[in-house]
Amino acid sequence: MNIKRDNVQNALKNTADHRNEFSPEESAWHQRLSETLRTRLNAIIGFSELLNLEPLSPNARNDLKQILKAARDLLAIANRELSAAPGSRRGDDVGAAPVVESTCDILYVEDDIANVTLVERILELRPGMSLKHATHGLLGIEMARTENPKLILLDLNLPDIHGGDVLNALQNDPLTLQIPVVILSANAVPTQIERLLAAGARNYLTKPFDLDQFLAVVDEWTKPSETR
Repeated sequence: MNIKRDNVQNALKNTADHRNEFSPEESAWHQRLSETLRTRLNAIIGFSELLNLEPLSPNARNDLKQILKAARDLLAIANRELSAAPGSRRGDDVGAAPVVESTCDILYVEDDIANVTLVERILELRPGMSLKHATHGLLGIEMARTENPKLILLDLNLPDIHGGDVLNALQNDPLTLQIPVVILSANAVPTQIERLLAAGARNYLTKPFDLDQFLAVVDEWTKPSETR
């Protein structure tokens, strides 16, 4: 379902050889376009993979394969041509709120509704697992404190603050420090992946993410702690 990470990194390395030719504005534009394409492709590939689990006629299954092939080809182009070093953004922290009992298994901080719907559909493969959703970073921080989820899925390009700032706020708050955070992002720049893993993220899945890998990560962090 995914292009392998080493292929992604090779594509990014080839792009990096030409980055010195870009102005900061051009590099930022390339990065935004890359992330936009990867986010949309995440929905196309993800929903197609879910549909592929359903009984289909031979013609419909062949059509689906063609859709997946076209989407993956476009993903390869985006990886090769459009990836650029990300800019940095900062946000404000929010004061602490009283902790409560866990009210959900997963909190997904994501402003793109197609991606939220995709994750909701995938989690139907885990009956009984509950999901709550925050569309903004500051709301995600507040909900992490009040909902006390078992796992937080975090996008990076949020409408108010960068996901990296959300991660930092969660890591610096005793109420949320122990909640595992997994990044789901269209930004596949290796330096950013390394930076956010070093900042405390438990995993970093690039969009379009692999269905089986995604479920394995969810299972890892939502099962009882004594069985980990």
